[in-house]
Order: sequence, then C-alpha cells, then structure tokens
Amino acid sequence: MGQARWVAVVPVKRLRAAKSRLRGALPAVPHEELALALVADTVGAALACPAVAEVLVVTADPQVAATVGAAGARVVPDHPDAGLNAALRHGVQAAADDGRSWLAALTADLPALRPAELAAALHAAGTGPTGVRRFVADAPGTGTVLLTTPPGVPLAPRFGAGSAAAHLASGAVPLPGVWPSLRRDVDTAADLADAARLGLGPATAALTGVVPAAPGRTGRGPRTDGQVYGAGMQGTVATFDAQSRTGVLLLDDGTELPFPASAFDASGLRLLRLGQRLTVHTDPDGAVVRVTLPTMV
Repeated sequence: MGQARWVAVVPVKRLRAAKSRLRGALPAVPHEELALALVADTVGAALACPAVAEVLVVTADPQVAATVGAAGARVVPDHPDAGLNAALRHGVQAAADDGRSWLAALTADLPALRPAELAAALHAAGTGPTGVRRFVADAPGTGTVLLTTPPGVPLAPRFGAGSAAAHLASGAVPLPGVWPSLRRDVDTAADLADAARLGLGPATAALTGVVPAAPGRTGRGPRTDGQVYGAGMQGTVATFDAQSRTGVLLLDDGTELPFPASAFDASGLRLLRLGQRLTVHTDPDGAVVRVTLPTMV
C-alpha cells in the first residue's frame, strides 16, 4: 500500500459557545480569545504535520474562519449548524475526494499537539487492517480526539459525551499508541495545566504568559534553546523513513529530536517501528551520533 493522503477535518463551534467548562481558566483573558487560541494551535500543528495534505475547518464563526484561513486551512461554512457530528459529516461531503484520500476528524482543542505525534498516529491508522475506522481516545480514555477512515468508508462520527465507547460500539478500532500531546484535549483549567506541562503552542502560550511554545513543536528542526542532551536520554520513535534512514524521537521531556542517517547506521539495527523506545547517544556538542535499544551498550 502506498503512502496515504490525509485530509484532516476540524469542526469548530462558535467561540461564544465553545469550551464552556473552560470559562474563567485565565481570568484576565476573554473566554473567546482563549477558545480561539486552542483552535489556532491545533490547526497550526495539523498544517505542519507532514502526513496531512489538507486541513479543512468547518465553522460558522467568522473570527475562526479568518484566523485558520490566514494560516492556510481551507474553511467550509457550517451550514448544518447542528453540532460537531453534523459539522463533520458536512465537512466530509465538502472535501475534495478523488477516491484516494483518507479522512481524519480532529478535535479543535489540542493546544500542545505536536505534528510528529499526529503523523505517527495517522501512519498507524493508515497501515492497520484495511477498511477499518480507527480512533484515538483522549487522556482520560472516555472521549475521542481523532477518528480516521480509509477511502470509501463512511466516517460515522460519534463525538460527544462517552464518544470513545460510542466509536468502539460503532465498529471503530482504538489505536493503542502513546501520543500524549494528541490525547491531551482541553476542557477544564486542569486540562490546560496538563497541556502546559507538555508545552503549549504559540497562540495559547502567549495568553498564559508562563509557558513558552514547545521546542520543536513545528517539526521543522531540532531544539534551538541551547539544550544539550546528557548520556542515557531516552525517547520514543515518532517518525522513521526507511529510505532516508532518518527520523524523529519524542524525548521524555516532550521535545522532538531529529536523528540523521549516520546515527541510525551506527545503531546496528535494520529497522525502527513507531513507538519503539531508544537510547540517544550524543557527542560533546549534543549532536546525535547513535541511537540504540535501551538494552544495548
């Protein structure tokens, strides 16, 4: 099977009605501004994801439409205006479908989302059993943050309270990967604090005034804050290209760390799989020179 072409569909409520349980989380910030920041960071991460060919946002809110449209997303007016599932079905109908596109319904409240984690989840969904819808549950395990479907298979969204169980009952199969930034949706002030510990995207971070944007969050290069990684640092394989023999590790501190082909060649391994744990070996300047299994020396 060739590489899947993904279209991410993101439904967004009107800002005045969005994220009601989050009201007051940042007392000095208007609620609509915080809700918009969550959307902007989610869409920004999806646009930066190398697996995503198009991001389609379904919304009836003009401020959301202007913000995500300027970022590069395609905006579809939410004509049904009847909730997230109706918006998703409308978005799927509006998506340009040449019969080859895979669809990914993504919630709009993932301000810590890292493109590499989204890419890893989509890769897992695209290489699983054929003709099967897949989903990723949120951090508590009761909700859904991502629902995917291959070409020709209806999305059949069941978002809402208890959506993980609803999607499972509808025949969708859970994806078991460990993707903390993907699973961390934000409904409450406690959720926002958890997302801040993972590292917020630029729009939400600017409102908190405390947590900077997550290093490497855009997936466009290594960390640039001067951090040098010590011996024994471990990470999880977020992406790996067998042809170029390069990839990206998600480190335990939440940072995305690219590694070159030379580091893979020095490992003695023949292949890496997504989600695999590796130990990072660096030179005195912090450059990655070798990646190995934790049991190897």
